[in-house]
Amino acid sequence: MTIEKLEILLKDIIEEGKYIYKTYEDKDYIYVFTKLKTLKGIDYDDRYAIVGGLGPILVDKQTKEFKRIHFMDVPSELHKKYYVEPTIDSIAKGIIKRQYVNKGDMLSFVEIYYKGERDEYFDYGKVFYDYKFEKEFIKVNFKIKELRDKFISFLEVLNVKCKVEDDGWLVITRVPEQS
Repeated sequence: MTIEKLEILLKDIIEEGKYIYKTYEDKDYIYVFTKLKTLKGIDYDDRYAIVGGLGPILVDKQTKEFKRIHFMDVPSELHKKYYVEPTIDSIAKGIIKRQYVNKGDMLSFVEIYYKGERDEYFDYGKVFYDYKFEKEFIKVNFKIKELRDKFISFLEVLNVKCKVEDDGWLVITRVPEQS
């Protein structure tokens, strides 16, 4: 079934301001994922994440019946089948396109250099808004200085400002500087 046909079938369940951005399909079902139209062409943006938000729509191929399901109800084999391995280039393109650094960008960066448990190499601190500077920051701690320095160099190329605090935590301005 095409996206256009799905949009017609699901017009009453898809919220205003959203569109179908991807589908997963198996023998019996189509799993339909929607997101805000403002994010068209952008993979994911932390600013628009909705905790406990609506899950995908499950469409029965035979009966054309549909219902909302939880994200965990999508078979893991489908996630694996459609998963695209991040690259340094894809992370950079994502930051440039959305003009924002996501938590996932840092996690993907760490995974590229060190496969396995991220906890061994990386602590995610917190996100905070500094009213003095009117900017949002994200604070992280790399347990390997070499990895932190690689990430700093990567961010500098993208014009993302960051600084290392005395305690070793890296504070990153989430919005790149405009040149």
